[in-house]
Amino acid sequence: MKTTAAIIKRAFDKYRPAIAYSGGGDSTVLLDIVCGMGYRPPLIYVDSQMEYTDGLPFVQEVAERYGCALHVGRSRLTPLECWKKYGYPMMGKGSARIWMRSHAGYGFKIDCSTCCRHMKLAPGRAKLKEIGCNATLTGLRGQEDSAIRGLRAIKDGAFCFVKADSITQINPLLGWTNLMIRRYTENHGLPVDPKKRAGLVTAGCMYCGGGAQFDNSAFRVLRHADPVAFRRMLKEFDFAPVILAIRFDVHIDVARDAIQRLGGIDAVIETMPHVFDFLRPIPLKGYVR
Repeated sequence: MKTTAAIIKRAFDKYRPAIAYSGGGDSTVLLDIVCGMGYRPPLIYVDSQMEYTDGLPFVQEVAERYGCALHVGRSRLTPLECWKKYGYPMMGKGSARIWMRSHAGYGFKIDCSTCCRHMKLAPGRAKLKEIGCNATLTGLRGQEDSAIRGLRAIKDGAFCFVKADSITQINPLLGWTNLMIRRYTENHGLPVDPKKRAGLVTAGCMYCGGGAQFDNSAFRVLRHADPVAFRRMLKEFDFAPVILAIRFDVHIDVARDAIQRLGGIDAVIETMPHVFDFLRPIPLKGYVR
């Protein structure tokens, strides 16, 4: 805690920071510590256009509770425009890059990093400058978040100047574990996102396939938590053929043809929605639910 407090004090002594506030557990812990030290920075929430419906109301409630001004950023791109141009948010950031090296001719691209960049990071940093701030405090925890973030934390440290956006990113919670976050949240009675209270592992973007190859797949969670949004993802946002092309390792045209031969996307969603739960490859023959 002393290290975290020292980083926060230095941040306010040297910069004009805002908190990148998602409503998640990490950023709420950060907000509570910062406000407990007497600071009241502005909060920046990015509407990625893929948020659960109660996301913004919860964030507004928390901002009011702590007496912090809330500013909402939003990309000029729609999610589908971003995915068609730069790549669908599938697999993890590192896994997606590896996959693309051998699947460039499959009729589509996947790229979690670019989706995050255009739909979340860039709008948030643009809003940061708009309100006159030059640094952002984040709830990034390094290795506890992911291997890539862990390596980045080792490389960049708690303070990192982001040349592409001309802002400084400050990460006071580097090294905090899941247990530390949970204990702090419980001991201080912090507000918890209603989706987390309902059992969701993540309260982030509904349509992110960044963890879809794992057992706690966001796609599977979405299918059970919000069937309407799940159907929209597969139909409106055209995720269905992309998911199947990755799972069965085929060109996207083959996946589209298979969907039509099975009666169309509505029939597939109705009879076998579980086939879209994960991105983990499965055999073409002998598949059993």
